[in-house]
Amino acid sequence: MFGNPIRKWIPVILYLFIWMLTILVFWFFTDGSDAMGFSLVYFWFLLPVSTFLLSLALGNSRHWGKIRWVWCLFFGVMYMLAAYVTFQTANMTATGIVRIPDWKMIWIGALISFAGMVAGALHRAKKWKKKDK
Repeated sequence: MFGNPIRKWIPVILYLFIWMLTILVFWFFTDGSDAMGFSLVYFWFLLPVSTFLLSLALGNSRHWGKIRWVWCLFFGVMYMLAAYVTFQTANMTATGIVRIPDWKMIWIGALISFAGMVAGALHRAKKWKKKDK
């Protein structure tokens, strides 16, 4: 919409990089004894913090206009998929029982993203209010 068209994709690309890093670390660099540490580092810290900060950047940006709020749903779905592609898939592989994703995880990721979007939008509004004075 405004400015450099590639610049508006940077937060999304960064998130996808962090998300893929999470999946790769789980499958290639952890074993069963690392489950709790992995969960704490990635599902309780890295993914939520990156979701909040990148949503903050999206909320503070003018690039996406009002449609930027849809990104909250994207971040929620990706948070749910991270859990599904890691622990749930490992469980399905070990037991042979196919399970559906935990749809409640979408709301956790979406709420974290929404908080970041609101904070970014408030920061942007405050910045514009200062310019008007």
